[in-house]
Amino acid sequence: MVAAWWRQRIARRRAEELLRLGQVARLNTLGELAAGIAHELNQPLTAVLASTQAARRLLADEDHDPVDTRLLRQALDQAAAQARRASEVLRRLRRSVERPDAGRVMQPVALDVVVADTLHLLEPESARRAVVPQVLAAAAPVVVQGDAVAVQQIVHNLVMNALQALEQVDADGRRLVLTLDTDGDAGRLRVTDTGPGIPADALPRLFEPFFTTRPGGLGLGLSLCESLAQGMGGGLAAEANPPRGACFTLRLPLMSE
Repeated sequence: MVAAWWRQRIARRRAEELLRLGQVARLNTLGELAAGIAHELNQPLTAVLASTQAARRLLADEDHDPVDTRLLRQALDQAAAQARRASEVLRRLRRSVERPDAGRVMQPVALDVVVADTLHLLEPESARRAVVPQVLAAAAPVVVQGDAVAVQQIVHNLVMNALQALEQVDADGRRLVLTLDTDGDAGRLRVTDTGPGIPADALPRLFEPFFTTRPGGLGLGLSLCESLAQGMGGGLAAEANPPRGACFTLRLPLMSE
């Protein structure tokens, strides 16, 4: 009787421990998911705020009467585009939760178009940092197979990271180059900057969740980008850009004929 009671007690305590561990795991997963959602939505919502503030400044500028409707329309168009992007991010995340295989819509994606759209959306950020991005495009459009929202999220993140890095160097030394080409059966985008670069000891951990080299950073952007790229059959890599700066390379499978 004592042995049976003891075995039951041990089994009950093991079950309680497993339940507790399961609860902790779920809380950790929810925490990571919430942080990821916050990170993915932060950039488009910040851009919406910046665009609407620009529109308000145009309307409040008494030195320019009548108001420059072209600039006002551009600011409002950018706000609307970023709001749609935030909506697409939420829609994709919701599909991922509802059904594991439903969060990714594979289709032809023209990297040239994504790059052009992203640079257009980030024009205020580039101008504020006195950076003029340079695009070196391939002779023919580079069309990959992927999720259009995910690809734009990756490109947006890489360009924004580069702009933030360039803030740390003198204005006359700021260079941002986006190179589009193909490499075997993959389309390739390289985002190269002349910022302070990546510390050698940080390079192996750069894509780890919650690892960051930027004060105040969440350390989720690059991890999410790498996961998105791998989920589309591609990859994301980082290396130094001698003599100064960093280079991030996105590879995605070319769209088959």
